[in-house]
Amino acid sequence: MNPKYKHWPLLALLVIAVALPHLTRGTQTEFVIEILITGMFALSLNILIGRLGLISFGHGLFLGVGAYLAAFMLRHVAENLFVLLAAALLVGVVVSLVVGAMVLRLGGVGFVMITIAFCQLFYVLVLSTQAWSGGINGISSIPRPSLWAGADVPAWLSLDNGITFYYVALLLLLALLRGLKRLDASPLGAVFAGIRQNPMRMRALGYPVRRFQLIGFVMAGAVAAVAGALHASLFSLVDPALLFWTTSGEVILMVILGGIGSLYGPLVGAALFLALFHYLGALTDHWRLVLGMVFVLMVLYAPNGLVPLLVNAWHRWCRPGSQRSGADAVPALPKEGG
Repeated sequence: MNPKYKHWPLLALLVIAVALPHLTRGTQTEFVIEILITGMFALSLNILIGRLGLISFGHGLFLGVGAYLAAFMLRHVAENLFVLLAAALLVGVVVSLVVGAMVLRLGGVGFVMITIAFCQLFYVLVLSTQAWSGGINGISSIPRPSLWAGADVPAWLSLDNGITFYYVALLLLLALLRGLKRLDASPLGAVFAGIRQNPMRMRALGYPVRRFQLIGFVMAGAVAAVAGALHASLFSLVDPALLFWTTSGEVILMVILGGIGSLYGPLVGAALFLALFHYLGALTDHWRLVLGMVFVLMVLYAPNGLVPLLVNAWHRWCRPGSQRSGADAVPALPKEGG
């Protein structure tokens, strides 16, 4: 393929994304916004899985922290979007820093189990504090934030407007993708890749592996908290199920379905998962059976994920005579870090 045309598919997708809210209505727009927000959540987890080789079953903790923070701030403090996002980012950094400093002492199965334990601990804590968290019922009637403070805010400056909310979520997602791309090309990204491939060797070379793992853990937690704040704002509801370990399990499935070794894989995996959930869930109560079959087929025929499969197919179509392999097209699946 001519190099000057290689970015055309992404530009076409960007044009479609910009035009999309003008082609959808009501719940359709909200569904697309949900995909964008869930995609941010999946991308945050892939900082741990895809870049550090750390599998966390407690990542929903940070999503829930961001959501409950948004509920408190939007109901009692301020409805300004920028104040909300800054607060979610800060709280996500603090909580993930404290949790990460404790859980990263363990590796392998121990790390997986301790992250589940922390997630369940916060879940039980929320259920037992009915007065401020709403207990099992969560918190409802959360107002949506606005882009400007004041009582007489124009409609287009409030996230009550679905199109405005969509563009805010899209800009944040694009900023995250840009940041992750720069991270992968940076010296820090190279250190992350080295830790993912062989943490013992990196430690022998003099790198403080746990410190770099903590940096990645904090980055992932902060992004997940921002996604949680947007999630609460979109649905005007915080459900304690966000803190349950199954939320973390679902987002791991999204990352694997889309492709751990791909920048855009988690976003595609989130879209696929939510589409199955919404549309198949409306047809049958056994939609998880279909999801399980899709997951088995992906593991058998596209072990690197859907996006790497499509990328390889695109290269074969553009260069029919090439024998470009999956390992050449995308990075290999990461190994679990210690």
